[in-house]
Amino acid sequence: MNAHSLIKLFEQSPVVVPRKLFTDARRLDLSPVEFCLVVHLLELTGEGIEMPLPSELGERMNVAEHEARAVLLGLLQKELIAIDASADVERYSLLPLFEALEEETVTVKTPHALNENLIHTFEREFGTITPFEIEQIVGWLTEDGFSEELMLAALREAKLRNVRNFKYMDKILRVWQDHNVQSLEDVVEYQRRNK
Repeated sequence: MNAHSLIKLFEQSPVVVPRKLFTDARRLDLSPVEFCLVVHLLELTGEGIEMPLPSELGERMNVAEHEARAVLLGLLQKELIAIDASADVERYSLLPLFEALEEETVTVKTPHALNENLIHTFEREFGTITPFEIEQIVGWLTEDGFSEELMLAALREAKLRNVRNFKYMDKILRVWQDHNVQSLEDVVEYQRRNK
């Protein structure tokens, strides 16, 4: 490579990565793959792509799509990235990460071990699911405390009623929550009482 080609390479639009991200990655419990994904999100945002698909991220990072999806889910669960739906389009927001970088001490949420098969089950029923829907699943697990078995039972219930959407599933889960339904046995008992 001659000097002219090398200069052209460095004249391309740079990706700006805050130094504090490098120095605080360990404190934030960022794995190398998570760090790489964050850098790619920064780079894609600079290109005007604010909501890349896991397949696009996987291709750029040279990992399988399911691995890129798992890394995204981990960052969502740790609350280091978020999905911003306030504009006309959904986009990944790195604001939680930048806020965590500002703080001297951060309590990073330990993610609930998300079973990749759970996401695949939802995709089989709904087709490709959006990042916003993935965040809904993560929220049901981490914020609302619903078990995977309860979520799958709600999915079966929605499927039986031929209403396959997340809003309906959320309604089922909320009703069960209001009636203290916490297990499959509770679901059976609740359905028996309410026939």
